[in-house]
Amino acid sequence: MTPTLMVETSALVAIVLEEPGWEPLAELVVSAKAFTTCINVFEASLALVRELTASPKAAHEIVLGMASRLNIAITDYPAGAVAFAASARQEFGRGRHGLNMGDCLSYGAARLSGARLLYVGEDFARTDVND
Repeated sequence: MTPTLMVETSALVAIVLEEPGWEPLAELVVSAKAFTTCINVFEASLALVRELTASPKAAHEIVLGMASRLNIAITDYPAGAVAFAASARQEFGRGRHGLNMGDCLSYGAARLSGARLLYVGEDFARTDVND
C-alpha cells in the first residue's frame, strides 16, 4: 500500500529552492501518495516571494509547477481540520518554540487525514503529528 504523505510548506520550499537535503524529500514525495493544501501552496508562494524576490503570481506558478512535476495533489483546506489546528495551538504553543498559524493548519490537515507530515526543521519535532 502506498503511504499517504502531507507535504508541509517547509518541505515544498526546500524542494523548490533545492536547499540542502531536498533530493531525498522529493524522492519521498514521488514514492508516496502526496498531497498538500491550498493554504500550504499560498504560504510557500509567499516564502518564494521573499527568497527569490519574485512576484506573488510568479511564485505561485513556481509552486504549482513543482507540485505538478512531483504529482502532489492540492486539496482545499478541510473544515474538520480546524479543530485539530486549534488543539495544536493550545498544546504546542506559538512563536519561537511553538507552532505558528501555518504550522497549526498543516498539523490539522495531517491529523484529520491520518497522513504522515513531511516537513523540514524542528517546528513539529515536539508534537505528536507523526505518532
